[in-house]
Amino acid sequence: MHSAATGAALFVLLSLAGVESPAADATTAAAESVQGLVDQYRDTLGLSPSVRVVLVDENPRVVSVARDLEAPDTFVLAFERAFLDELTPAEVRAVVAHELGHVWIFDNHPYLQTEQLANEVALRLVTREELASAYRKLHMVSGRLSAASRVPRP
Repeated sequence: MHSAATGAALFVLLSLAGVESPAADATTAAAESVQGLVDQYRDTLGLSPSVRVVLVDENPRVVSVARDLEAPDTFVLAFERAFLDELTPAEVRAVVAHELGHVWIFDNHPYLQTEQLANEVALRLVTREELASAYRKLHMVSGRLSAASRVPRP
């Protein structure tokens, strides 16, 4: 399921991380690159919980964030590898921003978890166009995009 664009996106991610590695190390390098972005955005949003990135073979939601059951002040952002491979760097930034929006909500308003509010937090970090592009890609890859998670209108 790799295309030239997919390979190019992964190459860009790896290049941003300063990595030129064989294919066997690509997953580790991609996870480290995404972790660096998560850490940067976490600082920008002033989040106190830690967020750990994991790449998985299958995620029913394609990408999701949930509390780490073994570490009370940590969340796990789980990216399905195939989905990550399909994203451009801008779309990776948008997806990470959206997922960290959920962490921000939990940290500030734990009873208000909505996709719309997560998108509003994400828009502090990325543009509406980047977020919309990521949603289009999610819809193409998963077919599991619900009406409730559409990008809010201005």
